Amino acid sequence: MRKVLVHLIAIESLVTIAGTLAGVFSIVFLVNSGFSAPESSLFYLQGFAWAAALCLLAGKVGFRNPKHWMAVGILAQSAFYMSFIALDGLWLLVLAPAFFGMYIVCFWVPFNVLMLRQTSRDNRGEMIGYFFLVFPVIGLASPIIGGYLIDSVGYGVLFGCAFAALMCNAVLIIISKSTVSRPMKGKLTTKKMGNRLAAGLFFQGGQEGVWWTMVPLVSMIFVTSGQSLGYVFALINLFGGIASILVARVSDRRGYRYKYVRAAAIACVPIIFGIALAPDLTSYLVLAAAVYLVQPMIQILLFAMASDRMENQNTSCSITRELLLNSGRILGGALVALVLFTSGDIRLAYAISGVMVLGIAVTR
Repeated sequence: MRKVLVHLIAIESLVTIAGTLAGVFSIVFLVNSGFSAPESSLFYLQGFAWAAALCLLAGKVGFRNPKHWMAVGILAQSAFYMSFIALDGLWLLVLAPAFFGMYIVCFWVPFNVLMLRQTSRDNRGEMIGYFFLVFPVIGLASPIIGGYLIDSVGYGVLFGCAFAALMCNAVLIIISKSTVSRPMKGKLTTKKMGNRLAAGLFFQGGQEGVWWTMVPLVSMIFVTSGQSLGYVFALINLFGGIASILVARVSDRRGYRYKYVRAAAIACVPIIFGIALAPDLTSYLVLAAAVYLVQPMIQILLFAMASDRMENQNTSCSITRELLLNSGRILGGALVALVLFTSGDIRLAYAISGVMVLGIAVTR
């Protein structure tokens, strides 16, 4: 089990290096390349739509050879980053999101099934927390490196480094025995999950659909250089991981995970609205640190609740969760695009995420 965990975390780490090194700058790149904020808001919205459609397909046909599909997902993500180098204009805006949608489903659904197999009801929240901790730990340094690369050598090297990391990851997935699995097949269902937990996952997706586009755009209000943005993204990624694991461990022992989800969601809402109104960089960073201290708890605990209720149905849980998240992301992304196209108000568009997080409080 220890060897499998090490391999899975190594695979996740390489994905995270690419995402936090280059992915966090994707919207910044689009804006700096001449796309308007409203046009840029369509970028990830399309990716979420592709992912939702592929979830529907995966619910019907499953993953006959999960190892191969995980590699395909990583290769699709590699193509996503190469698109920023090889494509421009409308081609970039339309084709890159398709690769992103493929990556979300082809990689993360099988990966999450493999990860859930390493957990039990007694340690599930804590174990999921350790996997989620990879993001803030790696995200502490890689955005700073990414910002430095942008300012010193340009975006081409940045996206090239992400491409190289992912190609190495594809090789690791193929050669690792830890990714060998029987076929994964599961149906899309919320029956055991429950409607209120399903709603919580949907609204979590809604918040993420706003943040994928709006966190970079809001950050650009206060800082403009690549390296400065790197420090901002790194500071934001630093907070929340360890605190979330502690809360998840408590929920493993005491149960009632939904109470912690509700408390975290309610605590996040005023902070998010505060970020939307932040007058300067200092207040923005303080509030962003506060929200990232609490928000990861929601992701971890909702995932643990879903897998608790769908015990021994890991594939169904993973596919259904991914569909709910991406359906919510479509809503969040569509509302962002609507606000930006009609008013151009970046702060108002970001504030939509507060409403989405409030929706998570319905979870039970």
